[in-house]
Amino acid sequence: MSIINTHAALVCPPGLGHIIPFLELAKKLVSHKKITKLTMFLSSTKNNSCKPQIATNIIQSLMKPDLFNIIHVIHLPPIHVPTNTNTGTKLAIIMRELIPHICHEISTMTSPKPAILITDLFGSLVMPIAEKFNMSKFVFFSSSAWNVALALHTPTLDEVVEGEYTDQKECIQIPGCNPIRPCDLFTPMLDRNDQLYHEYLQICEQIRKVDGIFVNTFHELEAKTIAALRSGKISKIPVYPIGPLIREAKKQNCDDENRNYVIDWLDKQEEESVIYVSFGSGYTMSHEQVKELALGLELSGKKFVWSLTSPSTKAGDDHYLTAGEDVESNGVPKSQASISVFPDEFYRMEGKGLMVMDWAPQLEILKHSSTGGFLSHCGWNSILESVSCGVPIVAWPLFADQMMNAEIIAKDIGIGVRLNVTQSANVVGSEEIAKTICKIMDKEDIEGCAMRKRVKELKHIAEKAWSQDGPSFCEMSQMTNAFVRISQSVRHMGCDQ
Repeated sequence: MSIINTHAALVCPPGLGHIIPFLELAKKLVSHKKITKLTMFLSSTKNNSCKPQIATNIIQSLMKPDLFNIIHVIHLPPIHVPTNTNTGTKLAIIMRELIPHICHEISTMTSPKPAILITDLFGSLVMPIAEKFNMSKFVFFSSSAWNVALALHTPTLDEVVEGEYTDQKECIQIPGCNPIRPCDLFTPMLDRNDQLYHEYLQICEQIRKVDGIFVNTFHELEAKTIAALRSGKISKIPVYPIGPLIREAKKQNCDDENRNYVIDWLDKQEEESVIYVSFGSGYTMSHEQVKELALGLELSGKKFVWSLTSPSTKAGDDHYLTAGEDVESNGVPKSQASISVFPDEFYRMEGKGLMVMDWAPQLEILKHSSTGGFLSHCGWNSILESVSCGVPIVAWPLFADQMMNAEIIAKDIGIGVRLNVTQSANVVGSEEIAKTICKIMDKEDIEGCAMRKRVKELKHIAEKAWSQDGPSFCEMSQMTNAFVRISQSVRHMGCDQ
């Protein structure tokens, strides 16, 4: 039997939050031995988002050398985006303007050309490329299955819901899924008059036309939603839950001073006594948020590791697309942030925990036995890492799909508590922060004990998901077998012409 040359193309939007899960997907795809070549297109902006060398350094640090024979990286020309628009609209502009560049790259490739195109939510805007080159179309959601269901159902909601979604008195209904509070909707849906909503609507229409969707989740984490997606009530598109796709924790390295310093400090703490605090690499906290958080940590009396950047007068996700540009290949920042701009309350925390400026080895911290809780913005990658390490979560959602994610962990699977965030300023009072940290960490708290037990159960389930013949392993096998059939079909079409 001849070997089928199966060539897949991955189109990855800019930002570490996209590059890392896409790279993990690429590694899993080639590990099944059905993909003989995988081309990964990386995009950037002229505003220095993920410069090519930086992206290359990140990839080299996360990928074994032998994979470079199969996974080929192409850096696309940087795209200029207006600075005065939101992150989602910037992503839409970038992906649309990349179409001619990707077409040029594919047209100059030698045989076999890609038979499969894989991209993500915002990358769906490049799907006309698949039609041009007769490629099958797949979307990879690095977010929750609930977000997949919302995207597939949004064109229907656009037709039947009058006025703003946020003005609806009832929850937003998706067939077979838990309803969504209007205030928790994915950010693009919060203003139907904004350009971002219209971009998102076009994206959702494109997703309805794909040949398959794979999502970074696993059955036990979102059983109800996965069942709904496969029932045919929302869409007939095949959905493959293939999570958790998370990077491997690095071992301590004598050349990695920042990582070693944090782990050495954790080694000296008691078991499950430390709360880890991080709001992701792309979010900048306001002075008010830093002040209340510092006071809350102090009131809780818990030791902590706090990963943060210099605060701003206004919080926001302006650095989402540029997160990582100051990171060396080993993950250590080129320069530490100045702490002179922090509020006075911040300095009272000295000696009570560890402040890590700009970057912290998150997965290594969560895996450490001293870590007993995670105060998180609820980015989906962070949730999966926390679940995979068996660490309960204090949820402080801020933007994008994070409000929906917080509902999943607090209400659906019971592994955390959602803070009461003021929508106007995304601020939480210090007393509530302290109370909630103590709830998930104190051994005497009955609810906290139940959360810790549940998240440890999910940890073991997550470990088995990617074991030989585990559910996610089998889902990926089904998908790569489908890729081989697609490549055979494309080859036969070429022979007939």
